[in-house]
Amino acid sequence: MKTLENSLKQLIKEEYGSVTKFAERIGVPASSLYSALERGMRNTRTELTDKIYRTLNIDWDTAKLEGFRELKVKKAVSGNHVDLPLYGSIAAGVPIEMIEIDGTHPVPEEVANEYPNAFLLTIKGESMNRILPNGCYAMIDPCESVDHPGQPYAVCINGHDATVKRVKPLNNGFELIPDSSDPTFKPVTYDYGLEGTETITLIGRVVYYVLPFDWSFS
Repeated sequence: MKTLENSLKQLIKEEYGSVTKFAERIGVPASSLYSALERGMRNTRTELTDKIYRTLNIDWDTAKLEGFRELKVKKAVSGNHVDLPLYGSIAAGVPIEMIEIDGTHPVPEEVANEYPNAFLLTIKGESMNRILPNGCYAMIDPCESVDHPGQPYAVCINGHDATVKRVKPLNNGFELIPDSSDPTFKPVTYDYGLEGTETITLIGRVVYYVLPFDWSFS
């Protein structure tokens, strides 16, 4: 019987030429992709498997069926929406495919297509409440540099869980700037020229946000 993994390999070869080229497309090591395809994916759902399905435009519910014969194109969740993986927290240095997801949430299909590697991160707190309500899901486009100074980014401070702030790159560091109705939140400068300065690690830029289905005004 044709397996899910063999069908995925065939589809990847047809669309991208090889598993290695597809790995480059989704920004993961080829060894990780080969490992995922070899160990079986039907009953395992991680950021890596979601990224594979999302890029290939595969429906997860079809992919996990035991009697699976052929891949089905993913249908929109709600008219023109698709699901993205949702995380409650992310720490620097931990590969995204190794972090357990809290679930998924729909975003507009055209937004998901524009940022194919993006994921959702739960916003906790009021430091960005002018633009990102507490409890909303921020859509994060992974990146390694601040190409849009002053815009909101998810960052880790000394490897701890992610925080979101407007980020201004400096000659030798960063300034993290809140955007809150609470004036007690203040900008913080991280000057690497000063001994003991905490390390800032970029995770990605906030490009969109959505609200949980049960969200309400407090």
